[in-house]
Amino acid sequence: MIVSYTLVRVRPRRDREVYRAIKTLPEVKEVTLTYGEYDLLVKVESNSLEELDDFVFNKLRRIEGVEATSTLIEVKPPGLEEED
Repeated sequence: MIVSYTLVRVRPRRDREVYRAIKTLPEVKEVTLTYGEYDLLVKVESNSLEELDDFVFNKLRRIEGVEATSTLIEVKPPGLEEED
């Protein structure tokens, strides 16, 4: 399972509409409205990098009002869990 976080920049006055559209996508686990350079933070779960690519390029970026995205993929280095 690949967990990623996509930052989404939205056109002015479209944030709520885009938020609602993103929430309906099955890959999306959480959506958070934010202040700053990006307007939304989207937590995504996918089974492969190919699925993640498909989600970003063919679903997320095609939503009317989405201007830009930046995706971060979660990494769990070996041994890090043991330090918690």
